[in-house]
Amino acid sequence: MRFGWKHYFSPTPKRMRVLGDSLAAAGTFGAGIIVLNGHPILGTIVMCLAVVGKFISNFFTDEPQAD
Repeated sequence: MRFGWKHYFSPTPKRMRVLGDSLAAAGTFGAGIIVLNGHPILGTIVMCLAVVGKFISNFFTDEPQAD
């Protein structure tokens, strides 16, 4: 598995897609609960971290590096 800027448009490995989607779902749920409990700034921070985690998962690939 490789990580890098050039791998953004390469196919993402299944386990990284699952991890990224799970992070996004858990972060969205957690941020919603936090906001409903009266902490909108903390909810926004949690949501941003979930989005960044999902975005970063797109930089992984299983394809061999082309020289």
